[in-house]
Amino acid sequence: MWIGVGRIVLDFFGNLNVSKKRKNVEDLCVDLRKRYNVSCLEVASFDDPERCVIGFSAVIPENWKTVSAEDFVKKICETIDTEAFARVVVEDWDLLSHGTEKEHDDAYEREAARNSPEAKLIAKKLENRQRDKKGRK
Repeated sequence: MWIGVGRIVLDFFGNLNVSKKRKNVEDLCVDLRKRYNVSCLEVASFDDPERCVIGFSAVIPENWKTVSAEDFVKKICETIDTEAFARVVVEDWDLLSHGTEKEHDDAYEREAARNSPEAKLIAKKLENRQRDKKGRK
């Protein structure tokens, strides 16, 4: 699976009202959650009326191509930039891979190989050899 994460810093130049900032931030986060099904929250500068730091994360299916996953994260950032009530001064995002379908398939194949009749026969032969070796001593 892919995990898209971002940290966006917004500048509310001249704002003195913390509650107004919090209301705007919450409205933006709610919109992002509904539109993109992501986790979004103010993560720093809570009491600074002129600054806001928003963090977001998105879990993206592993069958998406890397370019598509990157475009999705960029689209979230663009939405914040165009719809935010303040100017974006820092945009930092990354795309992380956590596990892959190939890893899951390989693990499944290993488990299936362990449980196959051939694997059980080989394991039984090994057990018998080890028992015979112990019996000879």
